[in-house]
Amino acid sequence: MIMQMKWLAMLTLLTVMAACSPEKPVPEGNKKDSIVPTEIHESDRNAIETMNSQIRKFQVRHHVEGNNVYVECYVPDFTFNGEWNTKKEGEGHIVLYIDGKKKSDIYSAAFIIKGLSKGRHTINLELVYNDSTSYQLKKEWIVNI
Repeated sequence: MIMQMKWLAMLTLLTVMAACSPEKPVPEGNKKDSIVPTEIHESDRNAIETMNSQIRKFQVRHHVEGNNVYVECYVPDFTFNGEWNTKKEGEGHIVLYIDGKKKSDIYSAAFIIKGLSKGRHTINLELVYNDSTSYQLKKEWIVNI
């Protein structure tokens, strides 16, 4: 019995000593020498810029009051400005079309379309860079005056 207790005590002591080792096992995926830094090459930057514009959101709310249409646009991380001939991601303006005809360049997120004639009208908005190239984001709706 004493012999069994000595062996049990020795086994317990060895287990405790092994558990207190300063070196902990490292999972294979977390070894420092297996980490590869992310590299972005100049040729990849255009793809990243294109991807950013593809995920850009363009939300529009509107309501009609009399013969005016009140429009409110929401484009996260976007600056409306009029610096012509510059193409910078996240900057630009809106092109307004009424019944298929270009009416105006809009440089603010909220605006009023005034004085529409009675009848049915198709309103189109297109988000563009300041050099007039498209973000490929468009909204279209129909109003009845």
